[in-house]
Amino acid sequence: MGRRYDINLPSDYIAFLETSNGGIVDKSDRNQVWIEGVNSSVNIDVLYGVNTGNSSSNIEIWMEKLKDDMMEGSIIIGDDLMQGIIVMICEGEFAGIYYWDDSFQFEESTDEKNTYWIAKDFSTLIDMIRR
Repeated sequence: MGRRYDINLPSDYIAFLETSNGGIVDKSDRNQVWIEGVNSSVNIDVLYGVNTGNSSSNIEIWMEKLKDDMMEGSIIIGDDLMQGIIVMICEGEFAGIYYWDDSFQFEESTDEKNTYWIAKDFSTLIDMIRR
């Protein structure tokens, strides 16, 4: 999949896809992820997979829909209960996991600023969800 989108996927994310191929996250207050840029938290709903048989949880479907809005070197990896999108930037100065508030759920979001840092890497995101 990395070649398809010209992305060098991190090894922890590749391992996640190989072992679980995404999935629905348990909905509870324990697995909320804090977003500093808006001083709020979100509940991750789904981490997408590859060829899942369900278009709403398939990375390729979301990448195709939103490819023109995506930053180079990034991939959509999931969403939250408010329909915000979880994006991973795989390389460079801005590498990390981000929350893309494309539906403008947060008061702070504007057309120019609606993407917020969550975690330094995929493993850290998973640890945040599991705590």
